[in-house]
Amino acid sequence: MTSTNVPELPQSAESKGIWLGDYLFSEPDILPCSTPDCTAGLFAILVRDPASPHSMRAVYFGESENIPAHLSPWHPRYWSWRGISGGAMDLYVAFLPMETSTADDRRNVVSGLIARYHPECNTPPLSDN
Repeated sequence: MTSTNVPELPQSAESKGIWLGDYLFSEPDILPCSTPDCTAGLFAILVRDPASPHSMRAVYFGESENIPAHLSPWHPRYWSWRGISGGAMDLYVAFLPMETSTADDRRNVVSGLIARYHPECNTPPLSDN
């Protein structure tokens, strides 16, 4: 799916970050220590997984117009993320800025990523996220 509100993706193999689907997210960082360079966009919660292509596996995809508000122990799925990772310091997050996007734009991209990766913490769907 292409949207005018989705950022253009660099084609260079030297790009820093992690490709999830057709989107270049920021370089993963430890969740409690990370703050996004954007407000609106997508976030991917990742855990280490040596069997995965990037040695990391997405366990949750989320979207928000205020990402920092969703990355805390108060997120409804936080304890699921922690349970899979083994602890707070083993949770990673990567961001995809979408500053001019609508909620529908962001939800459409998240839906496609969920369909592709089947992250265990996105099921069953939450009504508020």
